[in-house]
Amino acid sequence: MSEFKFTCPVCGQHMMCDSSQAKTVMECPTCFQKITAPQAPAPDAKFILTGTKVSERPVSSVGQQDSKTVPVQKSFGLKMIIVLCMIGMAVAGIYVFRGKLPGPSPTASPAVKNNSGVVSQPLAAAFASPGGNNLALNKRAFASTQENQNPAQQGNDGKGGTRWCASSGKVPQWWEIDFGSTVVITNSQIIWEQNSPYEYVIQASPDNTHWTNVVDKSANATSANANSDDFFAEGRYLRIVITGLIANKWASFYEFRAFGYDSTNQP
Repeated sequence: MSEFKFTCPVCGQHMMCDSSQAKTVMECPTCFQKITAPQAPAPDAKFILTGTKVSERPVSSVGQQDSKTVPVQKSFGLKMIIVLCMIGMAVAGIYVFRGKLPGPSPTASPAVKNNSGVVSQPLAAAFASPGGNNLALNKRAFASTQENQNPAQQGNDGKGGTRWCASSGKVPQWWEIDFGSTVVITNSQIIWEQNSPYEYVIQASPDNTHWTNVVDKSANATSANANSDDFFAEGRYLRIVITGLIANKWASFYEFRAFGYDSTNQP
């Protein structure tokens, strides 16, 4: 196996990839977009690197050591340190540009790591106390698909550092909650993983078989970290169906909240 370099098609960041990872989905450490690594280039035994680019690894000719590659090999460690420093500065610059200035994490939304180990911070305002009776908290949850590290039950656990995520970028994807008994829902809140125009509908059901649309945002074109919806629905089950996503986005949210009251104890 060997390493090769390619460029992120979204932000232009240079990335290193092992040949065993070719054609796999990974996340860019700079723009956090999910991209597919290209096919590894065919090896060329006659290629000799003379050190014209800082981050490229020197390769000698087959059967002999070319004296021109020796200085590059000796300075490779120093050049890699410089490259890593430049990447760190670029990531810090992107965080500042997106308004994610350094500061203490809010109590309800600790820093979390995505699949590539990149630390991100959910919006503190979105995770502020909703000030209502969240009927969805820790109720049984199911999903059409899920990542092993981001299962359905993490979509309503009340924690800012966990989330549900579908296993691919395909749509439609759905996430469902069972309240255990009939409830009346008057409004809900979805705190998405990304600031993006998620297209979705919310459906209610008394028996997990017959569904009624109570919210229709299947044509949503407004980017948001959180969506709040006012509606009136009565049933035991509530389902979010993600119907559309922009390129390189997956169906995923940190928290779903549903507010209302138990129909047997109507205020």
